[in-house]
Amino acid sequence: MNVFLLITIAVTALDIFIIVFAFSLKFFSGEWKWKKKIKYVTVQQDTLIGLTLVFLTMLCCFLWVFYFYFIIFIP
Repeated sequence: MNVFLLITIAVTALDIFIIVFAFSLKFFSGEWKWKKKIKYVTVQQDTLIGLTLVFLTMLCCFLWVFYFYFIIFIP
């Protein structure tokens, strides 16, 4: 359980870092942001950060739910 707690805390710290980076993204100029064309689709940095934020937050919530489930219901 200690290793699972460590993994959960590490994912939470990464999630907090991505949240802070996403909020500070508007302060960067257009030169710092990048766009990349991948097979007829232009991928922007803002889009990738948003998708990463959504899925990483979802993973973080599931990890905490599983951790507390194991703490509460499994002796």
